This record gives sequence, structure tokens and C-alpha cells, in this order.
Amino acid sequence: MADDNGSKRIERRAHHEVREVFVRACALLAPFFNGNSEAHGVSKFAMTHILGNHFPALSGIQAQIVITTVERLHRDGRLQSLLEQNADDEGAHG
Repeated sequence: MADDNGSKRIERRAHHEVREVFVRACALLAPFFNGNSEAHGVSKFAMTHILGNHFPALSGIQAQIVITTVERLHRDGRLQSLLEQNADDEGAHG
């Protein structure tokens, strides 16, 4: 992979499967967080199970990465904008 200057850049991220499904996983988990700072009584165990059913290639650790990141995005008020931006991108490309 090269950067804008043409020099080689090393990819340090290790969880490529997470990157592939991340926005779809956010959309799947978002309803559990809407209108609340906590997931509406849904445990992380249940969310891990839900992600595993929808994305069987994800390991338990990768599911936890997704859940923690979705929680952080929601808490920081950025989850909805990420989903809206992706919907806009999908509309432009699809």
C-alpha cells in the first residue's frame, strides 16, 4: 500500500475481517443504543451472539472490538453520522 507521496506504507491493523463488516455491524447494533447511553438491557454476551449469527467469520474477540467501538461511537455522538454517511455513500455507488 502506498501513501499520497508514493512511499510504501505498512498496514498495522490486524483485524481485517472487522473492517470488512464494520458499518453493517454498526447498523445491526445501533437500535440497541438509540435514545439511550446504555444498550437497552442487552448484554454484551447477547450482542456478541447476534454478531456471530450475522457475521460468522468474526471471532469472539473481533465481536468485542466491534461492540466496544460502537459503544464509543454512540457515547461520542458519532454513530448516527457514520451510518448516515455510509447510507449516502451506498446511494451514490449503488
